Amino acid sequence: MKKTAWPAALSVVCFCVYFALGAWGSRFFPQQYMSYLLALCYGFLGIAFVRLCTHLFFDVMYFKRTGREAPDLLRIMFSLVAYAIVGTIILASILKYNVTGLLATSAVLSVVLGLALQDTLGNFFAGAALHIERSFKIKDSIKFGERVGEVESVSWRTTTIRTTNNSFLIFPNSLLARDLIEVFPYDGLHQHAVEFSASYSLSPRTVIDVAKKVLRDLEDVSREIEPRVRIVRFAESSVDYEALFRMKDYMKVVDVKAAFRERLWYAFYRDGIEMPFPARHVLFERIKPERRPQAVCMPDYRCIIDGIDIFQSLTRSEKDALVARNNVRIYAPGECMVRKGEDGDSMFVIGRGKAEVRVSANGTHSTVAVLETGSYFGEMSLFSGEPRSADVVALEEAEVLEIQKPSIQALLDENQSLAETFSKKVTERLAGLERYADSEEQETILVEEKHLLARIKSFFNLSGGG
Repeated sequence: MKKTAWPAALSVVCFCVYFALGAWGSRFFPQQYMSYLLALCYGFLGIAFVRLCTHLFFDVMYFKRTGREAPDLLRIMFSLVAYAIVGTIILASILKYNVTGLLATSAVLSVVLGLALQDTLGNFFAGAALHIERSFKIKDSIKFGERVGEVESVSWRTTTIRTTNNSFLIFPNSLLARDLIEVFPYDGLHQHAVEFSASYSLSPRTVIDVAKKVLRDLEDVSREIEPRVRIVRFAESSVDYEALFRMKDYMKVVDVKAAFRERLWYAFYRDGIEMPFPARHVLFERIKPERRPQAVCMPDYRCIIDGIDIFQSLTRSEKDALVARNNVRIYAPGECMVRKGEDGDSMFVIGRGKAEVRVSANGTHSTVAVLETGSYFGEMSLFSGEPRSADVVALEEAEVLEIQKPSIQALLDENQSLAETFSKKVTERLAGLERYADSEEQETILVEEKHLLARIKSFFNLSGGG
């Protein structure tokens, strides 16, 4: 509004001077110059009026309707036309100038300038056409040939886009108006695809379910439309799949595709799914490949189990059996290991890496605890079948031992007295975690030992369970 205030103030001052001279200064100020002073008054008033209209049209109405700032080119075009109209009115009505002769002279001058500035004017009118047609807006992403970027600005001559490398590309408007461009509207859903392969030995439903779960866990993938996974071809040594998902920010597509491939590898690895390799390869050594890469240092879960209070009463052989009967799983950084509300019958022991326990409220996440090597979580789901009470997300690449219900079932079948020991230790642990409880999320975290014991017996179908 400052740009409007000063010409308005000058207009008021000029009008005061004009009326003062008209009343008392006619002897000192020639009458023939009064019309020029009046034209100056209306000139400042016209500037204030045009700037006020520009502010209302673009800073208020346009921004309220589109949620974006108006391009500079639209402002310039509007101002030029408005100033030309105001100037013509002042010349014709106040200065009594012959506008017809001026227009004829302007036409000759326009021809000369048009020939001299052909390329420049072409860019100008091409930019105007792009805005009138609303081909793209600020913050939209465009693909022009092999170039991709987010629209930063559109001037009277050029359009500037920011690439994923944070560099700027500047195109003449005439080039964009003439050639084919692909537009990805900002905040508008657009579909993308990633291809991957799986072995013929796996059922399509197994592969599709794993890939869909990976897609749902990626932050930038839209939940408005469910991602899809489908078979695209039967190749020589693999079944090729295509994962289809939608996003709002096109500039993150490359990162999301890379994250999907990374998470898919971890998901396949955990479920024992091997990536296919060409059938033409000949293996000369008759050696069964190890499932775990040799470069990964395997944690000693037997030593880690010794430090877990819940299993302290187990014998050495029972602890060894507990480790041997369960699987080791590995998770990518940022991957959700368990999700709140999901059914579960297992607990996890962290052998390598870190994990974060999160609770959600009103669409925001808050950290409850950070778990490191030797920590564990999910014991209530393992011993009572309760749904998961919080999200647990890997902060870095994490390797865990998942202790599942069948391994505990085998221990209890051999020694039912362990149920009482388990219920006591789990109750003590939950009492120790009471300070982390969120009163809005849980009515209480303390579980009576006898009540938990009954639930354990019922869950594992032990005699005396109620």
